[in-house]
Amino acid sequence: MTVPGCNRTYHARTVALHLHDYAGELWIGRHLYHLQPGDLTLSPNNVLSRYALPQSGTHLCTHFAPPSSTQRGPSLRLPLHFRLGSHSAAARERFWRVIDHARLAHGKAAAASEAAASASLQEFLLWLHLHGRRPAAPGKSSLAEEALAKLHRAIEMHLDKPMLISELAAGVGLSSDYVARLFAQRQGMTVQHYVLQRRIELARHLLLSSDLLVSEIGREVGLPDPQYFNKQFRRVAGQSPLAYRRQKERRPQHSRRSSA
Repeated sequence: MTVPGCNRTYHARTVALHLHDYAGELWIGRHLYHLQPGDLTLSPNNVLSRYALPQSGTHLCTHFAPPSSTQRGPSLRLPLHFRLGSHSAAARERFWRVIDHARLAHGKAAAASEAAASASLQEFLLWLHLHGRRPAAPGKSSLAEEALAKLHRAIEMHLDKPMLISELAAGVGLSSDYVARLFAQRQGMTVQHYVLQRRIELARHLLLSSDLLVSEIGREVGLPDPQYFNKQFRRVAGQSPLAYRRQKERRPQHSRRSSA
């Protein structure tokens, strides 16, 4: 979703899970959270949420029903704000798994897709629970963390342009080999794979929120060759860009949400 800048207030009957790609402030009830790109928030149902953003941005979001008061067994109590840092890539993959299953929850495959979306969401929430209990790794280098943060910002600013590790490394003052090794250790994937994931994520957003041609979207995300863009999109999303866009056309109007 695209989130406009300035102040906006929401009040939903569902629990809202957001992965933010912008900086700003978010009030959840009486608690203020200072957002950074890659942060994840969990807004409880029937609680006012207010965004204060200096400019428009995008976030991934999914809404789900709160646990039933009659539900048996233990329940998880999760923080409302997660600073995922180097684990944001793993969270994105889990988030898109939920979204893709939920988007197919109509027609003959509705029951199976709803069950898959529910299972993926529960796995995601359990992963967040375990992430919150994980102790901080000792001996982290503040210089290395600062370099990784700069690297992430450089990637986000240049998704529409060719990127070389040597140029990215030079921009943060480190050697290419060290940057590649450090990034893989923290993100669990190579720089190239992460860049591809973010490009396809942006392409997904543009396919569903714009009227741009598929070829134009490929250029917007730094994959100007139509055949290569189609191949890489299939590799990540499991289907062609055109098939992905047609899901929106087939989806019933009443199932779409307009709130953040």
